[in-house]
Amino acid sequence: MKTQLECLPCFMKQAVLTAQRITGDPQRVLETVQLAAAHFGDISLDESPAEAASRLAWIAAQHLGVDDPYAEQKALYNDLALQAYDVLKAYVQAAPDPLAAAVRVAAVGNMMDLAIFDRVDMNVAVEHARSTTWAIDHTDRLKHDIAAADTILVLADNAGEIVFDRVLVEMLPPGRVTYAVKGGPMSCDVTRDDARAVGMDAVAHIIDTGTATMGAPLNLCSDAFLQAFDRADVIIAKGMANIETLSEVDANIYFILKVKCEPMAAYLSVPVDSILMLSQQERLHGSS
Repeated sequence: MKTQLECLPCFMKQAVLTAQRITGDPQRVLETVQLAAAHFGDISLDESPAEAASRLAWIAAQHLGVDDPYAEQKALYNDLALQAYDVLKAYVQAAPDPLAAAVRVAAVGNMMDLAIFDRVDMNVAVEHARSTTWAIDHTDRLKHDIAAADTILVLADNAGEIVFDRVLVEMLPPGRVTYAVKGGPMSCDVTRDDARAVGMDAVAHIIDTGTATMGAPLNLCSDAFLQAFDRADVIIAKGMANIETLSEVDANIYFILKVKCEPMAAYLSVPVDSILMLSQQERLHGSS
């Protein structure tokens, strides 16, 4: 997905939020946002929104001398989500189709984007896991592919959300799952520290993308990640940044996301706030 003009205000909003995480001084926030705005000329409409937003967020954080502005909030949301883990796990285990229920849990976890929402009510998130309806649902196709897969790669998104992902990973074939986090701090995205904090390393092999950029822009990822990506029989990619960066990649990817903005809604021809389990092969080729 290419950057749209409508994405530009969102980039600026994320720069503001990044600065506000670091300092309460309005003047320093203003100076930081002005610096980020000065780099708007570097944005290309041929790059993904995730790449452009990552670059501006990095500029803001570096200007204020903080590597991980969201560290405290990520730890908080990981802890809050862990409090919901037992309820989510019980819901999945009691479901008539536990794997399908776990996919729904993973989808609801995508609502916890600290770069967009200041607060998320974890109790509401648990209730959504019970009542989620899909705008697009290719879960049956995913289940078929998982049954035949030797290697499954899950691409992480946000802190807090990773606990919801763990519920899904625990329903996948043991020993076959690799969970890919970011290569360094970026916004509220998951890193190795987050994976260890919620016990993901006990249920999946952890790798990183080799880049701190949001999503998984393959041109910026490490050779080790690219090898894992190419070897995977099934790829499950969480969140909008992953579909932004992988929308033109012809691979067996399943995108799980909540559509949070008008440009993405228009791109996928669904309403804002839609929750999707979307097969890339179905989207690109219409195959059954």
